Amino acid sequence: MPTVLIIDDSPTQVACIRQLLGGLRVLHRNSASLHESRLIPEQADLVLIALILRGQNGFECGLQLRELGFRNIVLYSDCPEDTDADWARAIGLQGLLQLPAPEHLLLQQIKHSLSRTVQGQEDDQRWAS
Repeated sequence: MPTVLIIDDSPTQVACIRQLLGGLRVLHRNSASLHESRLIPEQADLVLIALILRGQNGFECGLQLRELGFRNIVLYSDCPEDTDADWARAIGLQGLLQLPAPEHLLLQQIKHSLSRTVQGQEDDQRWAS
């Protein structure tokens, strides 16, 4: 089963994303615990990071995770600027999800991101079309 790591300091937003991801395994860290945690790339198939975090922004957090070896990283925001998705890709992240959005579109984008790292495994029943 794919594992998604959510980095966000908003309990409400994390709860909404957890519900959306349904049966997937979900890990959560807030921006403060990121430095204290010993995260390793094998822990997550996909990392979702809030663009706005207390004390740092999602771009900085994404760069730190890339340095640790994480490769499948997507930012999300409820108020992105036009250039945020371009900046995310420019620093090696997969892109930017805009929230709120219709559930089927979010799931489609997340499934696409997961398909980049979860190879050789059958799709989870949750993703059946």
